[in-house]
Amino acid sequence: MQEAAPVLAAPDVTDEAPVAAPDDPPALAWSDGAGASRGLKALPLSGVGQAYAALLGQLRAMAAAEILPRERATIAELAREPVAHLHAELARRYAGKPQPAGEREREAAEQAIALWQALWVQYSTCLKPLLEGDSELQGVKAKLLQRALYVGKQLVIVHGLARRIAPSALWQELHAYYRLAEMLDCTTVGVSDALMPEADGLSCYSMYSHALLIALADPYALSMRQIELVDRWLSQWARKLFPYAQQRESEGALIIVDLEGEHGAVLANAAPASPSASTRFGYPAKLATSVRGRLKRLANGSSPADLQLGDDVSADAASALLAHLDLHWLQAPRSVQRTKSRAIELAAGGTPAAYFRVAGRSFARQDPLGRDNENPTKYLQTVGGITDFDRHREEAERNWPWEKWYGAAEWREATVKHPGATHYEWFLDQLVVVREDGRVRLGYVSRLAAEGEGELALSVRIWAGDPRGYAVRMVNQDRTEDPPSPALLLSGTPEEPSTLVMSPRGFNAGRIMRVDEVGGGRRFRLLRIVQRGADFERVVFEAVEDD
Repeated sequence: MQEAAPVLAAPDVTDEAPVAAPDDPPALAWSDGAGASRGLKALPLSGVGQAYAALLGQLRAMAAAEILPRERATIAELAREPVAHLHAELARRYAGKPQPAGEREREAAEQAIALWQALWVQYSTCLKPLLEGDSELQGVKAKLLQRALYVGKQLVIVHGLARRIAPSALWQELHAYYRLAEMLDCTTVGVSDALMPEADGLSCYSMYSHALLIALADPYALSMRQIELVDRWLSQWARKLFPYAQQRESEGALIIVDLEGEHGAVLANAAPASPSASTRFGYPAKLATSVRGRLKRLANGSSPADLQLGDDVSADAASALLAHLDLHWLQAPRSVQRTKSRAIELAAGGTPAAYFRVAGRSFARQDPLGRDNENPTKYLQTVGGITDFDRHREEAERNWPWEKWYGAAEWREATVKHPGATHYEWFLDQLVVVREDGRVRLGYVSRLAAEGEGELALSVRIWAGDPRGYAVRMVNQDRTEDPPSPALLLSGTPEEPSTLVMSPRGFNAGRIMRVDEVGGGRRFRLLRIVQRGADFERVVFEAVEDD
């Protein structure tokens, strides 16, 4: 008679409110691969909260139980797929969300981390018998260590998606697994992995390089979609970077990692003068062929699908991401002069907030006044929503206050940190107003990470040109006009023409916009969009003659 599948005990919870697993693990429901297979098939994966509590509970129960090493490894192998599935569901709640994260987002990220960590413990528990020569583990040592490195790579991804800096303990454990693979002489042994069916040349070293390169790509400057693409592309490219124990002659940048260190790899111009025995050297020449060759072919008209980048990514998106990877994996870093940290004020809130902080008054729906109409740039610089009384100033000050951050600002970038709670929610590609030494400029969030207890770190890419606030009406085909909306003019530079920063979804090539002036108005045509952010669009325009 066939044994019934064990039922996993779990509280009655809903997907909308997943609960943390209890501190005390439940009774062990399985102790061998056959029992685990039946139990995992019965796992209620459609209910994320219930499945999470049940699976995490069993993994913790396993950690406290005496299980034969080979059976533990088998159970861990079976559990990887449901852990990956639940992580994908949890990622919908936390991945790429604004920072500081809300309670729901924090809980989902912590649950994903807890699942992968609990699975990692199963592999860690197998290490002692593996080192002691357990005969049943010797034949699968390469696969066992590759699976452990895979879990470590997934934890790097979780932290990137959650905008959290990966802790030193994560890197120390990843380095330890790879060092063990070196000790057991199985770094290059080829393995297969059902969760990475398209991986090319999969091994312990390629899995370790995969994790290093994801972190080196700076996922805190990438969208959720871009992180997923980098992970997918590295399944083909990670084998091109091998961590050598001995230095080799090379030109250009190299990738260095310390197996006893507390962080991932770094990109350097040269090797350290006196490297330790734990230092490993990666030479990205083959990786450069994959990245730069594809960039060149995309520029010549090849499609991403033809270049094995996927048929679900556009050529522009692929080119932008490859250029980012080129910068972080291949280009020798420039030396940065350290500057003393100082206060830099930021404000956010989209184009209404930017208008308020640039023009010095809240945006009014009344027709704006303007006098100078010699050319579109000069004209728009003098136009604004001007009234004698700003009735919404106090509200605007409350909604969009200047907030002090601390760091350094250069001509085109500011890198700042905030030590505690912030008034705003911050997200990638968000419009930001920067004020330093009394000068107000515009830019957007290019990097976002949570560091330590409540501390946020931002990088803001600053646009050239001084901003001016003004109001614009969009003209429809039937000659009716939309209500006035706020926008910002960035004066032109030798590198680029004047541009308008507008509210999102306002751009349409060829669309006419009008700015009122005494006795009439001037009209402008939107030409092309040069940047589409999360809460803005930046466009190029030209003046048109009135009918």
